[in-house]
Order: sequence, then C-alpha cells, then structure tokens
Amino acid sequence: MTNLRPRTFPILSIAALFCASPGLAQPVDYILDTGVGTFNLGPSQFDANMTWLNSFDMIAGGETITSVSLSFGDIADNNGNLGSDQLTIAILNDPTNDHDPSDAVLLSTTAGQWVDTGFGEFVTYPIEPTVIEGVFFVAVMMEVIQRANPASMDPNAPTAGTQSWLFYNPKPNLEDLGSSPYILRMSDSPFSGAWMVRAVGESASLCPADFTNDGKLNFFDVSAFLTAFAANDSTADLNNDAQFNFFDVSTFLSFFADGCP
Repeated sequence: MTNLRPRTFPILSIAALFCASPGLAQPVDYILDTGVGTFNLGPSQFDANMTWLNSFDMIAGGETITSVSLSFGDIADNNGNLGSDQLTIAILNDPTNDHDPSDAVLLSTTAGQWVDTGFGEFVTYPIEPTVIEGVFFVAVMMEVIQRANPASMDPNAPTAGTQSWLFYNPKPNLEDLGSSPYILRMSDSPFSGAWMVRAVGESASLCPADFTNDGKLNFFDVSAFLTAFAANDSTADLNNDAQFNFFDVSTFLSFFADGCP
C-alpha cells in the first residue's frame, strides 16, 4: 500500500481533530497459545513450589501490563486430595532480552486464587499495573502437591515451547529463578508447547497524541505527528503494523479527540 503523505490530508486532519468521535487506545494482547490446552502438568514425584511462565516481546502501545488471564488444570492428586488454591502472578523483566528467565528481575506480584476453569476457558486477574520493556515474563507460582497438574499447556502453539519455562523449588523463588534446582525450557522437554498464560498491555502514555510532551493538545502536536509520519518515524506508527497509512492517521485523531487527563 502506498504511504500517505501529509500534503494529501492536512486540511482534513486538522478539521477532523475537532469533530472526530472520541476513541480509546486499543489494548495489546500478549498470547502464545491457540486457545486449546490439551494437557496439564505438575510434579509427579514430590510436592513443590511450582512456577510456570511465558516470555513475550513488548509491543508499542502495550507497555503497561494491567491484567493476566490463565487457564488451569487440577490442584488435586490422583486420590482426590486437594492442594493449595492460592497463587501468585508475577511480571518479570529480561535484562538480556534472550527469553531466558534465569536472570529475570522481578517487577511486581499479585495474589490470586486458583479457579476450576473449563476446557480452553480463561479467568482474568487484574494486576498491579506494571511497566515493561523489551522481553518480559508473565509467571504463575503455586504450592503444588505430588501428582496434581495445575498448569495448562497448548502443544500446538507456534512457539513450540521456546518461550515457555517450568521451575520447581522447595520454597518461593521469584527473585532468583536462576538458582532453582529444577529448570526446564519446554521446547527441550517431551511436553513442548506454550502455557495458557496471557496478558493485556495498555499504553504507558496518558496522552499518546501529545507529540510535543507539554501536557496539552494543539496544532503543534498535529504538526509533530505529520512530520513524524512523513519521515516514516516509528513514533507515528500508532497501530503498530510497521506501515504508515490512513490507519495511523485515524488512530492519532482518536487519541487527539480523547484529550489529555
């Protein structure tokens, strides 16, 4: 598609800023699975503090993680004995951006409770809004009894387990996962796939149309956006599709109509 240039729409753009209907910035969905978790995993020979996680690449416009969605297996063993239903959701940073959580830095934790989800169903947990960058991890930690299988996995995920990890510890270890006695990258296991662990990210900017960063929206922000757009600057790719076209203009108009808080 041919890129639009500012000279083809400046009058329309400026006029539309004052009559466009308000719009909201679209959240970013961080998902590795295809929506079908066909098997569940857990410790087979011992009780353990279990952490399972997926890694993701931050997408512009989704710099603040606001919720996590999980699908679960069972917290009961083969005899029906129930383990703990308490869980911790953690967001961690990858300082080396290599998708390996052995050096992960803990950013935030949120307490939650296990839910008996149906096949392919998810429960959503609002979390403490957490700003991320580069590669980050979304983790679930639980105390799990032997032969319970709370972690649901999709073996058909395109990542084939390269971005999914499993840790067993004698006690909680989110601040130093690299010291865990049991670490498994799922692509290196007989159970390759992605955990049914998702996240939603929202824009870290409270006023994404404020291109001049002065806390106000006016002609100068319009001019700054059009200049960035004409230069194919990434800051003007507001719908994050690596193209510069009408949809970026439309997104800017929506942001502008929303105003600044």
